[in-house]
Amino acid sequence: MLLPVGNHGGDGDCGTVQLAAEIEELSLGSTGGLGDRLSALPDDILHSILLRVPSTPAAARTCVLSRRWRGIWAQLPEIRFPFPSDPAAVGPALAAGPALRLLHVACRDDTGANAWLRTAASRLIAGGELYFYNRTPGEEKGQAEALSWQCRTFELPCFETAAKVWLRLGFVDLGLPPTGVFFRLTELRLEHVNLECGFQLGDMVSSPRCPALRELCIARARGVASLCIISQTLERLELDILHGLEELTVVAPMLRALNVHACFAWRKPVAAIYASRLEVLWWSDAFDPSFVLFSDVQNLQQLTTFDIHVYGRFDYALLQDYVMLLQHFPTVSCLDLKLNYQRDLSQYEYLMGIITKLPNIKILSLWLHTKGHAIGPSVFHLLSKCPGVRELKLTLLDNLEVKL
Repeated sequence: MLLPVGNHGGDGDCGTVQLAAEIEELSLGSTGGLGDRLSALPDDILHSILLRVPSTPAAARTCVLSRRWRGIWAQLPEIRFPFPSDPAAVGPALAAGPALRLLHVACRDDTGANAWLRTAASRLIAGGELYFYNRTPGEEKGQAEALSWQCRTFELPCFETAAKVWLRLGFVDLGLPPTGVFFRLTELRLEHVNLECGFQLGDMVSSPRCPALRELCIARARGVASLCIISQTLERLELDILHGLEELTVVAPMLRALNVHACFAWRKPVAAIYASRLEVLWWSDAFDPSFVLFSDVQNLQQLTTFDIHVYGRFDYALLQDYVMLLQHFPTVSCLDLKLNYQRDLSQYEYLMGIITKLPNIKILSLWLHTKGHAIGPSVFHLLSKCPGVRELKLTLLDNLEVKL
């Protein structure tokens, strides 16, 4: 999962050059500079024009047009440094400008992020947004090396006014603030991080310190062995590859969507989910009803689980887990399954027969990696286990012709 660099200041070199040229032409006029038409416009109009420039460095370059333009870029409420920006320019840009509604930084190996992060925490207006993507040498070489690549620690300050904070840090250590309240934070995403004090994460994102949090995503993170979230406002929770997670507790009466993917790493999961309004559950992980509790989940509308092997070996680690998950919820409106076929089936056994029961469903949605094999036997087997189904959706994930 990537930070939305395209939506918040992508590279845009061609667009920057073209837009800057158009601004220069309008400012100088078509009569060789005899009439400066743009400079006579009010500041708010000039701000609106410069906000269409894809990056802050490009906006700053318009200061060469005339003296009138020199300070305009520094008055913008949005700062964008698209990849690969010079991280040393972020601090001066923050110091030069007013309070911000948006700060987007995408750079390589930022060594001075702690300083400008502290400044940003005090400069974002109520409802402001921060997006920070830090690409490191370790991350570029691959995740295995990235996880062992350590050179510094980023300290996350308490953003009291920000509404959105997205951080993707290239597996650099991240220190969490031990105190402080994120009063207006509605969305938090932490990706590719090593959490120094992972035991503090649950405390930080729970209601006493995040009283407005609605969406939380923790992806490809280390350092969280136990996670306990108690939130009165959380509506969507995504946990994607939390290396070393052993225990999960979620108490969230407003939670409507929960996604747990590859967090327990084939260990017996210990989880307790108290979410009476849960409607959508994506669970692609180990599952055992003896150790995983879904309390008072009576409104589940969609159940999704991925990577069910149609052919394989009966000692496949997660095979029984998928079976127990599919039997755990008696009624679900929509069931989403992803079926995987091996390319060579000669050494594998047909596994679908182990699925003897499915929830009472109306819609069966199948995502298939077929490798060119016939899908009829597996599809008809699943249909035979849900006689009340009214709609079948098939999505082929590879561009091969298949047969029923």
